[in-house]
Amino acid sequence: MDRERTHEVVKSGYAQVARQGKGCCGSASQQTSETADGSVDRRAKTATLLGYSERDATGIAAEANLGLGCGNPTALASLAPGEIVVDLGSGAGFDALLCAEKLGPEGRFIGVDMTPEMLERARVNAVNAGYARTVEFREGLIEELPVASHSVDVVISNCVINLSPDKPRVFREAFRVLKPGGRLAVSDIVLSEALPADVSKLAESWIACVGGASTEEEYLGYIRAAGFENVEFTRKPAAPLLTPSLQDPMWKAAVNLLGEDRIDAVSGTIFSYSITAHKP
Repeated sequence: MDRERTHEVVKSGYAQVARQGKGCCGSASQQTSETADGSVDRRAKTATLLGYSERDATGIAAEANLGLGCGNPTALASLAPGEIVVDLGSGAGFDALLCAEKLGPEGRFIGVDMTPEMLERARVNAVNAGYARTVEFREGLIEELPVASHSVDVVISNCVINLSPDKPRVFREAFRVLKPGGRLAVSDIVLSEALPADVSKLAESWIACVGGASTEEEYLGYIRAAGFENVEFTRKPAAPLLTPSLQDPMWKAAVNLLGEDRIDAVSGTIFSYSITAHKP
C-alpha cells in the first residue's frame, strides 16, 4: 500500500478500537473487562506479560489500557522528574499516564496520534487521572511531528512505528525533536525475515501490527541512519501475543485466505523488540 492508503487503513482501524475500547494489535480476544465472578482483568494480565508492573496495569492508568502495546517503553526510558517526553502514537494514553507519574509536576508529556477518536479518549483519561496540566495530546503524523526541534529529553513509542509507511522519516523526526544527549526508547514488532508479499498486503495485518513490520537489519539500520548511537535491543517471540487474535473477526478473512497453518508458521518470524538509543 502507498503512504496515503496505509494511513487511511491504520487510522480507520484504530478509530474502531477507540470506539470499542479493546485492542486489535496482539491478543484482542484476551482483552475483556472484569467479569461478574471477579476474575482478574485480562488486559491487566496481558500488560504484566509485556513488562508492566501489577501496579501499572491495575492503577490509575488502567482505563487507558486498550491492549495495543507489545512491550513497556516507559521502563526502558529510565525517566527522571522534570523531563519532557514525546510519545509516537500515544493511543488512549496508557503510557502517558504512567510517564506523568514519573515525570512529576515539573515534567511534561506530549502524545502524538493521528486518530481523533484516540485523542478524545486520551484527553479524557488524562483529566480523570489528574494530569491535565502536565500531559497533552496533539493530532499529527509520526512522520511529521508537531513538536519543536531540540526540545525534548525522551522519545518513546509502543508498537506503532511498524505501522508507518516511512520508518526512516519517523526516526529522523525523533532525532530532530530530541535535545543533544536525548534518548529513544521503543517497543515494536520486528521480523527475523521478511513477510510473504500476500501476507504483508492484507489490510488486517497492517492494523494488527504485523504487515508493516521490518526486518531487524532494516529497522536498526533506520535508527542508525537517522544519527542515533549506542543502539541496543532485546527481543522475545511475539507469537504468544499474536496467536489469540486469529480468533478475532478482523482476522477471519486472513485465516480463510492463507490458512491457520501458514499463519502459524509466519508468526514464528515475528518478535517483540525493546530498543534504546541516544542522540549524540
